[in-house]
Amino acid sequence: AAQTTLSPPQTNWGADIEVNVQGFVNNMDEYMRASDILITKAGPGTIAEASICGLPCILSSFLPGQEEGNVPYVEENGFGCYRGSVDGMAETVQEWLASPSKLEQMRDNALVAARPDATLDIARDLADMVYVRKEELKKGGGASSKKETQPKTKAIQYGMGPF
Repeated sequence: AAQTTLSPPQTNWGADIEVNVQGFVNNMDEYMRASDILITKAGPGTIAEASICGLPCILSSFLPGQEEGNVPYVEENGFGCYRGSVDGMAETVQEWLASPSKLEQMRDNALVAARPDATLDIARDLADMVYVRKEELKKGGGASSKKETQPKTKAIQYGMGPF
């Protein structure tokens, strides 16, 4: 329904604005790389992918608790902001598009914040933890000698933030 309602010619976006409204797609990375700005909710996967693509973000909403911490992460790293109203989002898009240098700085900030190898790093750490535990068990280390080999929050340093 939104795709039909928001697509031209049903909605006049302005002479210089090209809008391509899609449903679910399997090539979101291609759309992100072709975009200047992303408007999205503060979902961790989308923010992570946007930063890897160097794409400034306007966060439109978030789930309390689960996604709330992603808003200050994006803002503090300088590649986006939160705007909870349509008018606020529209004003921000206009402001950013009118300032190519600001948009370029935000792209650079997004790339600095990106952690494209986060999943692989986490998998390596987990494999290391399993290996260490396996070696402890081989040496006769039982439940009483169990050591915690990594802090429980280590994955956060590899991720984008508090996702």
